[in-house]
Amino acid sequence: MCRRRGRTEMSYTERAAADMRNWNAAKIFSYKEIKTATNNFKEVIGHGSFGSVYLGKLPDGKLVAVKVRFDKTQLGADSFINEVRLLSLVRHQNLVSLEGFCHESQRQILVYEYLPGGSLADHLYGPNSRKFSLSWVRRLKIAVDAAKGLDYLHNGSDPRIIHRDIKCSNILLDKEMNARLCDFGLSKQMIQPDATHVTTVVKGTAGYLDPEYYSTQQLTEKSDVYSFGVLLLELICGREPMNHSGTPDSFNLVLWAKPYLQAGAFEIVDESLGGNFDVESMRKVAKIAVRSVERDASQRPTIAQILSVLKESYSIQLSYLAASGHVN
Repeated sequence: MCRRRGRTEMSYTERAAADMRNWNAAKIFSYKEIKTATNNFKEVIGHGSFGSVYLGKLPDGKLVAVKVRFDKTQLGADSFINEVRLLSLVRHQNLVSLEGFCHESQRQILVYEYLPGGSLADHLYGPNSRKFSLSWVRRLKIAVDAAKGLDYLHNGSDPRIIHRDIKCSNILLDKEMNARLCDFGLSKQMIQPDATHVTTVVKGTAGYLDPEYYSTQQLTEKSDVYSFGVLLLELICGREPMNHSGTPDSFNLVLWAKPYLQAGAFEIVDESLGGNFDVESMRKVAKIAVRSVERDASQRPTIAQILSVLKESYSIQLSYLAASGHVN
């Protein structure tokens, strides 16, 4: 009996791969269709630790972003299946939508809607970042959109979802500069409604990683909040979470920015903003950002509380621009 079970029992990955075909939420593409859509993978529009992203065009003329994973490890296979499963479950205007996938001959390919605005990281740090500098009101709108997407994952989805890799490069922009969260390969579902955490191996990106999660391996929604707090500091200061070009005490954005912002000192605000911001709007965002990156997770706000503050700050900045005659 044991021998028979051993022969017929499938691994988690095999079982999940079989299940993928029954999820029905996304189209299953053949590798041949993918090659045709991308003109034999002609135009690269992005790179990451997972592989490369190519521009594609479907037969109906719709443009898509085709993410080809080169990670052939078990972790790579699991994160691919995890992303397809989660994006088959969730639908929200501030989450990137999955058009389909290809899973044949060990090829792991995800097909997303194409967002021509690129990533938030491109706009803050890319080669054209100073040329196309993001104003404070645009930064606030992007933060509001991203917070709405994360709020949906934490509070609107059943089961709840922890994203686990919130960062600038995982916020994509459409042509109107509306923001959407992407990359759910590391995300975790909170299956038990009353669960307070998920115990799991530490994964994430240096500079954004919740120190409490790192030390306890207990992942919570507040881990996402920490990462989101780092993101807000980036929007305020216009610099990356880890930066080794300055003095040693400025390497880590959180450790460097917190004392200034707690003291209400705005000399560290991104100089490319040119001072074109309402002080109260900036103060509110700085205050909630500092709270979000507290080492003690219980001291951090929820994403719903952050979203409320960001909406308020956005309204204040819009009023400031209207009163001063400035454009966005």
